[in-house]
Amino acid sequence: MIDTERLLLRPYESRDVPAILALSADPDVRRFIGNLPDSEEAAWTRVLRCAGHWSFFGFGTLAVVERTSDRVVGEVGAGFFRRGVDPMLDSVPEASWLFSSEVGGRGLAFEAMTGLLRWLAQATPHNRVACLVEPVNLASLKLAEKLGLRRIKDLSYRERPFVLLASPAQPLAGARPAPR
Repeated sequence: MIDTERLLLRPYESRDVPAILALSADPDVRRFIGNLPDSEEAAWTRVLRCAGHWSFFGFGTLAVVERTSDRVVGEVGAGFFRRGVDPMLDSVPEASWLFSSEVGGRGLAFEAMTGLLRWLAQATPHNRVACLVEPVNLASLKLAEKLGLRRIKDLSYRERPFVLLASPAQPLAGARPAPR
């Protein structure tokens, strides 16, 4: 688990299925993110997939819980998704985030991702991340750049345009030295 000032980042639990469905039904979330669960079965599969990634790699997707309400308001993560669209994207963890439109504009995404990236750099051997963002998703492009990710190139994924962004070649803030 990762603690920030206003948030708790923790692995998904079975009790989070309704929250996953609510996030997935948010029109502002659906506009930019495909493959979201649309049934209890699909949400349960997402919980299991997230748990499996943690089991394989020691990191993955986390539920973002707002401390004041004890409510899941989003998710953040880093993972290997093997999209096959660019060697860089397949060679470093792919950062991801989604948040309920109800909490937009409060800085929660930046707070959560900063906590996740700091933890990733300190607890794993990974000192870089990349991400894919649709060019029309201005809020996510702004967040990625605020997190220090830089535009690498434009590409196509599943017949849709995306921007590939990545952290600089130097380690993420707080990264532990690479093993020798």
